[in-house]
Parts: sequence; structure tokens; C-alpha cells
Amino acid sequence: MNGMRPDDREFAPEFTVYSKYLCYQTYDVTPFLREGGNVIGMLVGDGWYDSANFKPRSRKFKAEHSVLFQIKIDYEDGTSEMVLSDDTVKVSESPIRSSDLFAGELYDARMEQENWNCCGFDDSSWKTGIPCGKIYVNLVAQYGEPVRPVKEVPAVGMTVSPKGETIIDFGQNLAGVLRVKSKLPAGTKMVLDHFETLDQYGNYFNNIFMSEKTGHKQSDIYISNGKFTEYIPHFTYHGFRYVRVTCDQPVSPEDFTAIVLSSDNEDLGTFETSNEDINRLYENTRWSQRSNLFSIPTDCPQREKGGWTGDIQIYARTAMLNENVTPFLTRWLRNMTFSQQKNGAIPNVIPLTGIYELLEKLNRIVYRNFEPVGEAGWGDAACIVPWSMYQLTGNIRILREQYDTMKKWCDYIINTAKKRRGKMKHPKEIDQYLWNTGHQYGEWLIPSQTVDGADQSAAKLINTSTYCAPIFGWNSCRIMADTAALLGHTSDELYYDDIASRMKSAIQKGLIDDDGKMPLDFMGSYVLAIAFDLAPERKKKSIAGHLIRKIEENGDCLDTGFLTTPYLLDALCKIGRMDKAYKILLQTKCPSWLYEVKQGATTIWENYISYKEDGSPVMTSLNHYAFGCVDDWMFRKISGIDMAAPGFKEIVIAPEPDNAFTSVKRTYISEYGEIAVRWSMDEGKFKLKVKIPCNTTAVVKMPDGRLYKVGSGMYQFE
Repeated sequence: MNGMRPDDREFAPEFTVYSKYLCYQTYDVTPFLREGGNVIGMLVGDGWYDSANFKPRSRKFKAEHSVLFQIKIDYEDGTSEMVLSDDTVKVSESPIRSSDLFAGELYDARMEQENWNCCGFDDSSWKTGIPCGKIYVNLVAQYGEPVRPVKEVPAVGMTVSPKGETIIDFGQNLAGVLRVKSKLPAGTKMVLDHFETLDQYGNYFNNIFMSEKTGHKQSDIYISNGKFTEYIPHFTYHGFRYVRVTCDQPVSPEDFTAIVLSSDNEDLGTFETSNEDINRLYENTRWSQRSNLFSIPTDCPQREKGGWTGDIQIYARTAMLNENVTPFLTRWLRNMTFSQQKNGAIPNVIPLTGIYELLEKLNRIVYRNFEPVGEAGWGDAACIVPWSMYQLTGNIRILREQYDTMKKWCDYIINTAKKRRGKMKHPKEIDQYLWNTGHQYGEWLIPSQTVDGADQSAAKLINTSTYCAPIFGWNSCRIMADTAALLGHTSDELYYDDIASRMKSAIQKGLIDDDGKMPLDFMGSYVLAIAFDLAPERKKKSIAGHLIRKIEENGDCLDTGFLTTPYLLDALCKIGRMDKAYKILLQTKCPSWLYEVKQGATTIWENYISYKEDGSPVMTSLNHYAFGCVDDWMFRKISGIDMAAPGFKEIVIAPEPDNAFTSVKRTYISEYGEIAVRWSMDEGKFKLKVKIPCNTTAVVKMPDGRLYKVGSGMYQFE
């Protein structure tokens, strides 16, 4: 408005299922108005809808750009007036010659038009906009915080690689763009290639899978007009720590600043310990969350920027314990509802973009499913995410809103299990309750089953679904029964409770051998059986023994994938092996959480094995939050803060300290207010300070077993 931005949001109108759910934004422009004429200027470009990943095989797909706006003016005399977008709008090309959310921007400053968005500008050479004729029945007010600049990270160094490349290092992997200060001769081109890691020799390395073939290099190109400028790309963002600068003029690291972009969700928690490796692991998780809660919950900020359901299903609890993401996830779940297929299947990526639509169709053909398919652990986000939101907030509204979506998903699981027989050939009375057919990802990225950052074969993925799919199917039906009970849908409660019971019985009879072995002797199979309490009483001891055996065979390192890692440490606690849980958490050999830390990671990796033995990186993302789900366990077991009732109405404070820690501090802003814990261990004496918010009660359990019941207030214990 008159050359000034009304706020600092980016990438409006957010990423949604545009055909059914298009958000509009509201701005108070009063402070920017002036007497006489006023000008609205809009810079419009490609975004989520029209990008290299959205339109496969068409990096520079050209689509019509359009805007819709109205200004409501309330006069002092009580009257009002509407100014609407119409055929008086004037349009012109901008200095942004090409723009892509994934591949980057080409900006030619020589085409800048000074004061183009201010009164007095001569727009006689501009064209008149053409009304697009669309009727928008899908408009809704934006819910949730917008994407904004949330931090700035200065360059920490500049080097010349063995290949002679100028490389700027920001010391931190992040999602965002650069601000570049420069005064280059007119026509000088500066190419900025963003990337996450150097190769083993210190050169530029593009670790985005197949990126060279698709033209997806995360490159911004600036062409100077000869004037001093601060250049910031407009309709793109990148995942990077390093930037390769190609320019025939000298550059200085002081001229480069990384602007961190993220959905601007409110911080809710802090966590600090005496163990610096654990502190770095926590910070890495926060940085990956910051990088990937970006209008939607993405998997990674560089390669795909996709709303993969499996990733957020794994991470939702941790996300909510770090930030207020309830509005953010509510908006995304509405996208899920609009994306759900007629048969109840949930797409793996929400919103479902062009390249993933092709993948979904391919899966149908390969696995001879001629209707949409949903994968265990991915589609189960339909139940797990809203249930996690209810558990952590105590707000039942999200369950009401998502009830039909959850129900349709569970019915899809039930119907698919009945229709198609699994490979294990159980009797029909068992097999019809074991969902393990069709395309499945299984555990996904089990360290021992990966080569160069990817699973070895589709067969191994499908095989792990023999335990993952039935157990996650049971879990969704169990959640559905509990949700129906909360909402008073008695007939649904009875139905899904009965189905869940039959599924549990089928799992016990069809998946767990007499000696407690699972169909595949993988660490994760025993984790799920223990964590979900699925084993018959007589087999619990042997299953626990198998889990410990697998851990020790693996040298006390991780060998669980996406779907089982969130439950690993809790499973060990359940069988009384907190010592093993801490040993795995504190492990520094590969694969482990702290191995990444020791290797200098500043975010959570997609795959624990992201570098070969010779130090060369593999084609895998170094900024995935999924395995950061361990923070949830650290908050509950190391600091001791847990809930005994939804929303932390009833609280448990029960630290379970290890010798690796001498002090811990944790704060969390619950729906009732701040919960705080600070404990220290000094010369064998354990000291604990707690803060309990109003309208709640807490049980404090000391490491020696003493229990205290308290109300709101501040307390000290020794």
C-alpha cells in the first residue's frame, strides 16, 4: 500500500487444496493510507501450485497469474465503501524473469521500475488486467500463523574449494533465503547455489536425489543494474547450510545473511541439560521443526517440500511440545479431509501434488489395486494426529471436526483387510483382521536395510508391513473406538472396539510365535508388540528377550525405521530396561542420534547413515524432523514432565535421571499455564524444583520412590 508492506508474511495464500479450500488474508491498511490518491501494488508469482515438483517434467510451466482483493472502507459518518479487484487493474512484467518454489529465481534488476507501487508512477505502458471469470466458492479466512522471517543467521566463513568454488558457510542447516548486499557493475550475473553439505574434499555437493536430471538445483540468479541493492528472492525458499557463489566480481561473507523462514508458531517449551550432546540433539530437532513446519508439515525443505503424512504422524507429539501448532495442524487436517478418497484411503502426501498423484497411480498399477490405496503409518495420520492433538490440549473440538475422516480411514483398513489376503496365508478368520496387503512402505529406512540412504528393495518394504500394517491398523481402530466414546457415538464405539479386539486377537495368533518371535526378526517388530501391549501374558518375557537380543546384536545402536523409532525407548522402559534406553540414547556409534551430533549435524537427518565410510555424502536429506521424535521421550523421562489426563489437567512429575546428567531444566506452556521442572544431582543428593499451573494437580515421584500430591504452586523436594 503506497509502497509499504502491511506485514511481513510470505507465500500467501498458504498451501492448501486450492480447488476446495483457498485461504484469504486480511490486513489493516489504515496506517499506510494518505490523503488524495492511494495505490495498491502486488507482486505475484509462481508458488506451491505451479512449481517443478507440482508439475512433473515441466520446470517452467506457464500459467495465468491472478489476484482477488477487496478493500472495505469505514467512514467516520458511519457509511462504508468497497473497492474491488476489477478491470481497472494495471499489470506489467517484473524483474523476476522466472521463479520456482523448488528450483529458485532469476531476477534481472535492470528491469526494475522505480516507485512502481506509489502514487505518481506513470503506468501508461502497462496493460489492463483481464478478469478471469472464476467464481470463488472455496474461500475461507486463513487459520493459523503465516510463514514469516523468524531468525537471521550471518555467514560464519567463506572458503575456496579444491575445485576453485567460492563457498559461503552459515554454520547452520536451515530453510529460507539469502539477503545479499551488493553493488556490481550493470549486467553482472551472480549465481547462488544452495546446498546442505560439502563432499569429502570440501567441494559443492548437490544431495537432492535426481536433481540434476530435473533441473532442480536450488539456484537463485541475480543480474545487477549497477546500483547498490539488498536482494532477497521472492517466491522461492531453500534448504541449505552452504551457498556456492559464482560471480566474476569479488564477494565478501559479510554481504550474505540467511533469512530463516517458517510458519510463525508460538514457542511453548525449553529444554536444557548438563549434557552438551543432548542439548545439541534438542537444538537440531528444533531447527528441523522450524525448517519443516512451513505452511504445511513438510518432510524436508530442499528435495520435496511435501506434506508427507508419515513424517508428521511420527513427529506430531514432539511438535506440540515445542510450539503451539494446533491451528497449523488443524488447517492441514482440513486439507486431509478434502484429499481423502471415496473409498476412505488417505494419500501419502497432503496436499496431493502432481508428481505424487502419478506415484499414487503407479502404486495402484504395480500392486493391482484399481482403486486408491493408503499405506500403514502414513494414512494412519488421519487418526494419530488428531488424537495426539486432543491428548496434549484436552480440546475435543479437533476430534469432532475430523471424526468422519477418521471413521472413513478405519473403514478403509477394515474393508481392505477383508478383501485381500496377505502372503502369510493364515486361516480366513485370522487373515481378515490382518491388514497387510497392497502397496506399503513398512518401517521405512531401517539402518541395516539401507544402502546409500535408501531402502535396498521394495520387497523388504513390503515384508516389514507384515507386522507394521496390522498393528497400525489395530491402533487406528482403537483410537476410533476411544474417540467415539468421548463424543458419545455409542454404536460406533461398540463396533470399532469389537473390531480392534478381533484385530488384536489376530495379531496374537497370526504374528507372534510360541517362542515370542515375530514374522520378521527385526528390532522394530518387537518394539511395536511391547509398546502397544499386544503380546499375550505368557509370551511377554520372551518378546522382551528378543528385543534385547536384537539390540545387543546391533551393538546397542538403532535399527528401527520411521514407524517404530518413536516407540523404541518407551518399549524398553516398559520391560524395565531404562538402562538400555539410556544406552541407546547416549550411543555415539553409527547409527545413533548422537552419532549425527558428533559428525557436526545441526539438524536431524533423514537417514542415520548419510555419509559413506570415506566421508562422501549420499543422496539423502539432512533436514528431516521425523527421527527427532525422541525429544518427546526426553521431555517425559529426563525432565520428568508427563500428563495423567488430557491437556495436562493432571500432571506427573517423575524424573528418571541417568549418570550422564547432573542437571536438567524444562519448561512447557500447557493449556493451563507454565509447567516447569529443574533438578540437579550433587554428591549423590537429588534436588527438584517444580512449578504447577492453576486449576491442575500433580503427582511428584522422586527417584527413590517417594510420592507427593500437590496442587498449583511452586515446590522444592530433596
